[in-house]
Amino acid sequence: MAEKKLILCVCGAGINTSINAEMTIQEHLEKRKLKDYTVQHCTVDKMEPYKGRKNMVVCWMTTIDEKFDGVGVQGLPYLIGSRKDKEALTDKIVELMNVNYVE
Repeated sequence: MAEKKLILCVCGAGINTSINAEMTIQEHLEKRKLKDYTVQHCTVDKMEPYKGRKNMVVCWMTTIDEKFDGVGVQGLPYLIGSRKDKEALTDKIVELMNVNYVE
């Protein structure tokens, strides 16, 4: 059985930006009535348990770590983007998740 789809919002030193992204993504997913996703936040130093995880998209609220093996997007629009930018990024995350979903 496949792991549930996970959108992991990651920030650098603190948790403010990743929590902001988590709440915004969750809001957009609820508007779309998408319930098969888990959205959570963490800091870069807590990512080790997620290495190699399938069915995950990382929303980087810091510089993207190219060495981290996984699908990711730059989440800056969740902080400074317009409503349209945030919706477009959420659409991109959902698309990436569906393309990379493993059963």
